[in-house]
Amino acid sequence: MKEPDAGGQIRPPSPQTGTGPVPADGQPPRGELPPPGQYPPPGHPGGEYPYGGYQYGYAAPQPTNSMALASFIVSLVSLFSCPLLGGISVYLGRRARDEIRRTGQQGDGLAQAGVIIGWCGVGFGVLLALFMVAYLGFFIVLVDRSTAGY
Repeated sequence: MKEPDAGGQIRPPSPQTGTGPVPADGQPPRGELPPPGQYPPPGHPGGEYPYGGYQYGYAAPQPTNSMALASFIVSLVSLFSCPLLGGISVYLGRRARDEIRRTGQQGDGLAQAGVIIGWCGVGFGVLLALFMVAYLGFFIVLVDRSTAGY
């Protein structure tokens, strides 16, 4: 028994082959084989790729620059433990930004943040050093005055 086509109707047999009418796309009706020696062209039955053609995948993103990441981490350490490490962070951040411009890697924001936070760490270290010098100077003057009276 013949299967119904997409519209739900059964096709009558064709007088040439006895297998039914040949559709416009050159493919035999569903469930039937083509006549001997006549095979359909390879590929998708419609002649086109489904869903608008072959789609390429996304390009892999560039990796993050390791010097930019190191600059950011060292700058955070400089804020919380040793402010003098900010200079290393500034150096790493500037070199990372140059390398990122040259290679197209990711991480320019990390490098810029490392430079900015590194300069903040250097400034904090300088202020801390000035405070310590002023405090020690005040303490020495205070001790000198108290010992001079004896």
